[in-house]
Amino acid sequence: MIWPLPLTPFEDYMLADDRPNYPMNGFIRLRFAGQIHRPNLDAAVSRAISRHPLLSAVVSRPGRRWIWMPANEPPTVCWLDGPPTEALPRLKPLNVRVEPGIRVVAVQGSAQTDIIVQSHHSCCDGVGLLRFIEDLLICYALRCGGGNDAMLPPIDPQQLRHRGTFGRTGGSLRFHLERDTHALRGACRFLRRRLEPLVADEGPEDLSRLPPSYPVSYTQRLEPEETARLLDATRASGVTLNDLLVREFFLALARRMETTGHRQRQWLRVYVPMNLRCAHHDRLPAANVMSMVFLDRRLRDTQQPRRLLASIHKEMALIKRLELGATFVFFIGLFQHLPGGLSRMCRKRRCMSTAGLTNLGPLFSRNPLTNAQGLLTAGDLVLREIDFLGCWRPLTPMTFAAFSYAGRLSLTIHYNPRAFSASEATAMLDDFIGGMRGYANDAE
Repeated sequence: MIWPLPLTPFEDYMLADDRPNYPMNGFIRLRFAGQIHRPNLDAAVSRAISRHPLLSAVVSRPGRRWIWMPANEPPTVCWLDGPPTEALPRLKPLNVRVEPGIRVVAVQGSAQTDIIVQSHHSCCDGVGLLRFIEDLLICYALRCGGGNDAMLPPIDPQQLRHRGTFGRTGGSLRFHLERDTHALRGACRFLRRRLEPLVADEGPEDLSRLPPSYPVSYTQRLEPEETARLLDATRASGVTLNDLLVREFFLALARRMETTGHRQRQWLRVYVPMNLRCAHHDRLPAANVMSMVFLDRRLRDTQQPRRLLASIHKEMALIKRLELGATFVFFIGLFQHLPGGLSRMCRKRRCMSTAGLTNLGPLFSRNPLTNAQGLLTAGDLVLREIDFLGCWRPLTPMTFAAFSYAGRLSLTIHYNPRAFSASEATAMLDDFIGGMRGYANDAE
């Protein structure tokens, strides 16, 4: 028995930052070739959900703190008439106070099937959602007569009790002093610096409704040969792909802001989610075990791209060495114990970040259903493409997600259509991925 489960500081923060017109909802769209077998998908969803208790839970507040408790009814598949289109279907936000924080939507055509998994960020992060999706596809393959139960990775729901602990490594007193000094300085910079948003303030929030279209996204992909050249170029330069993604993101943001007359002394801030899972989370079901780091640069810093890349590489290496990724969770944990602390922090009308960038790395590369071409197959379905949509919030009107599948690097933008037109969002992403292509080509 694991219930009730108190919310961790990060879960509490995501719940406090949720609002009807800025829902803390993320999406993963899986695009398959082939027709799905409905009874098998229904059964696979039911079995996969049973392995991840937080995905069939709701929050309640019997006392001073929010807790997770089982929902009255587990989630089921929502079937929509096809055929699938490039545009995602309009989906209403999830409200974890009255329903589980996950929704599985299937759209089937004659030769193509889309499965969209929507989740509330208070119940799981992107890594946890991907773990659920892997289980779902394995369960579907088993229902179709392929493989055996040994393909499912072991899960221990009791580990959910420890999802808010991150197993920091030991070290000398000097190491801890250095870490805590950097953490305190970073927090002071975060609170002191004032950002101008990427687009003009939308004005007073309308808390009653979403934009007419939600969610809206756009994805671009590099071919396997381009992706391989890009990885070779980063290795030869002594930087990581994540360092380069952050650099090119800053450059794309700067080019956008320069066209709207922002000052060269203006700060840009990119938030980057950090996975805090360690060895004692090896059997953890879907959950939030993450934090965020915030990288600040002035607009003028983007005028020297090589120096910018070197500074990002140095900063990210410092964050990893000193385990600074948990700093944000530590500080929101302090706010959690103040009366109205998290709600007050989330409702301030100030720009907390210019935009967000998530790097999920390779997807499904070690899944037992993946074939020699790197494509995941389940029954008669072949997973061709993936789109990943993060959350946006007030004055942070877009998030980018980077990931690779079957040897192809993909970038997805999820944007607020009240703040950006489709052509503006497309131009932003095209500019971003154009920079990645240019880096790979220059290295040849």
